[in-house]
Order: sequence, then structure tokens, then C-alpha cells
Amino acid sequence: MRQIGITIALWLVPAVLFAQREDQVFLTKGAPARGNIPAETGMTPDKVILETNVSPRQIEVSEIVRITFKDEPTELNAGRNQVIQKNYNQALTDLKKLDGQKIERAYVRQDVEFYKALCLCRLALSEGGDKKAAAEAMRAFVSKAPKSYHFYEAAELLGDVAMASGNYADAAKYYGPVGLAAAPWADYQMRANNASGRALVGEKQFDQALEKFKAVASSELATPEAVRQKNLAHVGRAVCLAETGKVEEAMTLLQDLINKNDPQDVVLFARLYNAQGRCYLKQNKPKDAVMAYLHTDVLFYADADAHAEALFHLSKLWGNINKSDRAVAARNTLRERYAGSVWAGLE
Repeated sequence: MRQIGITIALWLVPAVLFAQREDQVFLTKGAPARGNIPAETGMTPDKVILETNVSPRQIEVSEIVRITFKDEPTELNAGRNQVIQKNYNQALTDLKKLDGQKIERAYVRQDVEFYKALCLCRLALSEGGDKKAAAEAMRAFVSKAPKSYHFYEAAELLGDVAMASGNYADAAKYYGPVGLAAAPWADYQMRANNASGRALVGEKQFDQALEKFKAVASSELATPEAVRQKNLAHVGRAVCLAETGKVEEAMTLLQDLINKNDPQDVVLFARLYNAQGRCYLKQNKPKDAVMAYLHTDVLFYADADAHAEALFHLSKLWGNINKSDRAVAARNTLRERYAGSVWAGLE
């Protein structure tokens, strides 16, 4: 038995070492692809080239979940895994252990800097981290690694941080043709148009925002993600309709979306009920607006930005209907949980 165990162990060792000596590209579907990503020429914002024993393979970035690199430090792998689990403080702690260490391979250095910047952005968007420092870190990453496969994610995060800071013009830039909208995939472009539309709503440019939302809604793409983006675009349309005096049309559109869609989509339903609350405010119906925003607060709070928006309005509306204790509770939750949100800054 002992000899069999030794034989099995010896048989397993080369496989483990071989895996550690290769780059691995984890995909949205199927097993990870293994090989070597060549220096300088192996990566662009659109695709990654993987040299294998058979032939070079081009993998589109839209199909990539993450990449692990041969001989990467364990702290990077640990930090990356914490990011996947959304434990951004712990991820940052792991990654900062690499500060001052010499990392030879450019792709590995870039990954360290990207994930550190990502953590700073995520914390700035939720826990009240330094939005300026987060944006500077991400811009520094993009400047040093403009061909990184993380480019579009970085652009989107920069847009999100700008939105949270109330810098809607900057957000539109990052979501636009020099950022996320430059991606060659239709679903990315739909996401970029929706994000740009929200930035334009922030600037109160409702007619221009409506054009962005219409571009998404008219797309012929019918994948599940495309359908979801179309639904989000219809919510954006409803907001623009309400803000331009067509509140009844907006309310009909929103109720139709509520009736036809699955409330398991937390982001969609949070935005639906927030938009409904906005319509009720336009109609001077504060009690109805409270009920709409309460849907987001109680049922669809998992979407941080939408929940912060709902809490902001509830902190005002509860006071208007003589529920000052609940107004204070909503305000405190907004400050404690979403200090980095633009909504916390509007109090």
C-alpha cells in the first residue's frame, strides 16, 4: 500500500508543477485554457493570445473571467480570490504585502496594480473610501497598461466612481467611445449606453439620455444579458419620460415591466421601484412614493447604488409624513452603509 501511495504521489507531482508553470485563462464556459501569454504581444483590451503546444489561440476578453499567471506570487492569487468573493478590504491587505517587492513579469505587475485599484474603487463606492485616490489609482493603471485585458472593466469602474462623485460629465466620458463603449461586443456597448444614459440623467439632459436608452432598447441582440440590458434601458426611458412631463406614460411602462419580469433580478427591480417612486414624487404623492422606495429598501437592497438612492428619498419622505424616527433611521443607514455614494453627499 505504501508503495502504491508513493507511486500515485510521484504521478501527481508533475501535473501540479506543470499547472504552476503555465498561464491559465478561466473562461465563462468550459475548462480553463492553459499555455503561455507572450510578452508585449499577448494582450490587448479585446483579446488575449495564448501559446499552446498545438497552436496560438486567440481568446476574446468578453469570454474571460480571470487569468492566473505562472510563477505569480501567492499574495496576488489570494487577493484576486478575495476580490471574487467581494472581500475588498482583505484583498487589499493581501495585495499590499507585495509593496516594495520586485516583480519581473509585466503582466503580473499589472494585475497587482489593477486589483489594488479595483479594491479602492469598490470601497469608495460602498464604504466611503477616498474616491479621488481610487480614481487616481485606476487612471495610473490604465496609463501604465493601456493594452491590459482589464481595460474595459477599468473604464467602467472609473465611470462608476465619477458617478458616485457627482461628476457626470467625466462618467459619460469613461462610459463613452474612449472607454467602455469602445468594446467591440454588442452587449458591452448596450451596457455602455445604459451607463451613459444614467450619467446624462444625472446632468438632467433627459432628451440625450433618452436617445441612449432607445439605442439599447432597439438592439437586435436577444441573449439573456441583452434582454436584461433592454429592460434596464426601459427603466431609464421611464425616468426620462417622467422628467419631461409624461408621468402617466412612464408609470404604465414601469408597471408593465414589473408584471412581466422576475423579481429575482434585484438590480432591475430596485431601479424599477426607484423610478416608480420618482414618478409619484412628480405627482406629489409622498405616501405612494414611500411605498415604492420601501420595496427597494426592504426587498431589493442588494443593489448598493439603488438602495442608497431609496434611503436618501426615504430620509426626506418619512419626515414629510410625520415619521421622524424612520427618517432618522434611513439617514443613519445611508451614512453608515453607503458613505461613498453620491446620495450620502446630497443630504
